[in-house]
Amino acid sequence: MITEIEVEGIGTMRHMNAFQMRRALRIADRKNRAIALAAFGIGLTVQDFKKLSADQQRLIWDAHNRLTAPGACAPSRPTTEPAAKPPRAWERLSEAEKAAYGRQLLHVKASLPHGHFRRWVEDKSGITYSQAQRYMSAAKAQVAA
Repeated sequence: MITEIEVEGIGTMRHMNAFQMRRALRIADRKNRAIALAAFGIGLTVQDFKKLSADQQRLIWDAHNRLTAPGACAPSRPTTEPAAKPPRAWERLSEAEKAAYGRQLLHVKASLPHGHFRRWVEDKSGITYSQAQRYMSAAKAQVAA
């Protein structure tokens, strides 16, 4: 998550605090209100922002847009493979699907303390422990091949 961006020669763009947001939203003139959203984030008044050159204003707007973009707010989640849905009791799975689910189970098993995996499988996964063992065996066999 991006929390601040350094703008060369001007300052550091940060998210506005609650006071700055209330102050910006109380500005009657829409154009000045829009300017306040970028100006307050870098610590300037609307009048000080207007005194800057067009290039400096563009740098501030670019920093503001990067800081408030949806991708900047969401924590990044590295995904190496899509999450496999847990199988239903009557569902037949291919060997690749079994191996994919088995890899997820192996990852969960590695993250749990010793002795807690069987309980987790029985309570949380929706499959039996013997099924989990078969899926993990398929994942290990696929890696070995």
